[in-house]
Amino acid sequence: MRKDLNICHVYFQLVIKLAVTIDKYGRVLIPKEVRNRMGLKPGTTLDIAVRGDEIVLKPRDVDLEKRIEELEEFLEREAPKAFVNPSYRDDSKWFSRDYCLRKLGLSRE
Repeated sequence: MRKDLNICHVYFQLVIKLAVTIDKYGRVLIPKEVRNRMGLKPGTTLDIAVRGDEIVLKPRDVDLEKRIEELEEFLEREAPKAFVNPSYRDDSKWFSRDYCLRKLGLSRE
């Protein structure tokens, strides 16, 4: 264990404090101990947040994003459509493309 590794218990959580340096490109190297503990692999996406005077990095929940996308696709396929009667819509001047363009002042006439 590195000598600059400071471990303290706060509210039953293990807190690891390490000093890191920002390089001239604004990059920070996450120490191996932290990467291993958090299960971070090359290519892992992190969310960054600023809370007061703290910078917080959290691994992005890719599974959550995937579940949201799947739900959106399901709703587009399976959700009931609005109360629309297509035959009424086709016969009405109110749904005519030309009528709508004229009302918006966009007709070619």
